[in-house]
Amino acid sequence: MAKLEGIIYKTFNHYVVLRGFAPIKDLAAISHKPESYQRPAITSHKDDIIRFLGDNNNEYRYFPEITLACRVNDYEELIRSVGGANDVDWEDARVIPGLKVLSQKIPFTGYRARHANLVKNNNRDIVRVDGNHRLESFDNEDDDIWLEYDMKEIGKLIVPYTVIFSNAEVADRFEAGIFHNINFKQVPLRLEASLRIIIDVDAFDDKEKLGYEYPLAIKLIKHIENADLRSIPWLQNHNNIEIDYYRTSCLRIVQLLQHQEKIIQKKKDEAEKLYRKSNNELKEKDNIIKSVGEEIETLQNSLRRQEIDYSDFRFRSEYRETRDNLKNVKNNKSILVRERDELKHSLHYYNSIAIKCGNYLSNIKNVNRIENVIYKLQSVYNDFSEAQRGNIAFLCALVYYALLDENQMNAFVTWAKVNGINQITEPDDLSTDSSLNLINMFEQIYQSKKNEVFVSMQFGDSQSELIYEKIIRSIELFNQKHSGIQLNLHPIRIDRTIEQSTYSIQDKILEAIQNCSLIIADLSSHNINVYHEIGYAMGIARSNNMLPNMILLYKENTDHNKDNTDVDKFVGFNLRNLSQLRFKDYDLLVDGLVKRLEKHYEV
Repeated sequence: MAKLEGIIYKTFNHYVVLRGFAPIKDLAAISHKPESYQRPAITSHKDDIIRFLGDNNNEYRYFPEITLACRVNDYEELIRSVGGANDVDWEDARVIPGLKVLSQKIPFTGYRARHANLVKNNNRDIVRVDGNHRLESFDNEDDDIWLEYDMKEIGKLIVPYTVIFSNAEVADRFEAGIFHNINFKQVPLRLEASLRIIIDVDAFDDKEKLGYEYPLAIKLIKHIENADLRSIPWLQNHNNIEIDYYRTSCLRIVQLLQHQEKIIQKKKDEAEKLYRKSNNELKEKDNIIKSVGEEIETLQNSLRRQEIDYSDFRFRSEYRETRDNLKNVKNNKSILVRERDELKHSLHYYNSIAIKCGNYLSNIKNVNRIENVIYKLQSVYNDFSEAQRGNIAFLCALVYYALLDENQMNAFVTWAKVNGINQITEPDDLSTDSSLNLINMFEQIYQSKKNEVFVSMQFGDSQSELIYEKIIRSIELFNQKHSGIQLNLHPIRIDRTIEQSTYSIQDKILEAIQNCSLIIADLSSHNINVYHEIGYAMGIARSNNMLPNMILLYKENTDHNKDNTDVDKFVGFNLRNLSQLRFKDYDLLVDGLVKRLEKHYEV
């Protein structure tokens, strides 16, 4: 049960309103959220409200009144009883259960409102028109936020409220109209104007009370407001609050950088963990290689002794067994050495990731470093026309990638150009998460979906199978080296990848070519199907005014050119002007293909 006390009067000639002050938990206890027009409460927003109310040192701890509606079944009788007068008396109140109007009027002159109180034992009759987020925090004492704060103490805080009495028969429609007028009739204060007030008036001694990102953002604003950044429109200071956005842009930049802090810290921790694991594996591998080396030396000494001791050593089974064993052990050592080299590469990669993440975590706390990165971004903006310089979200994403990884920033810029992201130039200062959405779009949608490599080649003969194995190896090495950009390339080999279905294999091939980000085509077998697939890919590229995304391979000592036909004639004169990776040695194929992949994906 809760008892609301206040004054009651008729406003705007037709609304009966009770207005007063009450403990916030009491308002929550006797009201509920109408599902018809109230949006679901956001957990993080509710938590922020509790933290705001729980800060006893916050001298600005205040918010506007909470608006409630009390649904009245006999509303028409209430209006008839009040009549043309504005004051509501005890007799008028009889149609509203729980309402008691006292005889005393206030003030003694002028408008004659009366004291009143409204008692409710449940939350059925009263709904939340405006302020649901503030009240819903008190609906569930099991919410995690209450592990940090005392609900009982915060619930005692006195807050202003208004109760509008509404007709139960049309309550949803009436209350939704009030909700709309409260929330959408007003012209919202631009964040730019709010930030100017905060900075110029210096109302907050402790800027962290505004939010943990504000102290750094305000420092950045003060650095940028006198900077000459003409090529970056959102950071220009026109000394005109109607067209300035530089304060908002600085705040959004810092908000994004600090939002990503936990994500980058997690990446750093994971990289350091993998580094330690790989380092331990490397030490073990070195010990094994050392042991195998000693075994090789022992076997070699045994062979030398047998060659000295026995003139017919080549015909002795013991010699042949030792020789074969030595060959196997040497092969095993070669494998171990290759695995050790890969571990060394992994160590370098994990260390570079940890360093990049560590630099980011350090730099986002340094306003000078952030400012320097912004200055360097002018070269990126200078490459755009004025109509292609993106919005605030685009700027924030650029600053983020510039601080994290320059290669990744370049890939982001290329992606933005291709998809026209930088041509969206409408002000987006009201959005708090558009830059995060842009980053997620780049990293999750584009890079996760466009990660397939179509392999066009002949299959079945030993040379082609070996070339395919080297293609796989090249992609594996690329993934190990560049996993931080999340390309995660994997090849489509039609005879192994395409599932059986009612579609023809040819349909599946064409679909795979359309959806892949790159085609690797082997010309070494002079296979007619490979040429058809290359031609189809070139047609798709031409129809989109693009260059074909292809890497052509050719083994110069191919098994399929027994007649030693001229290379250009063998591969086809129409392809001779396209770049080809020609090789004799398979190691050259792997090294060359990794470099071509890096060039293609601009890493």
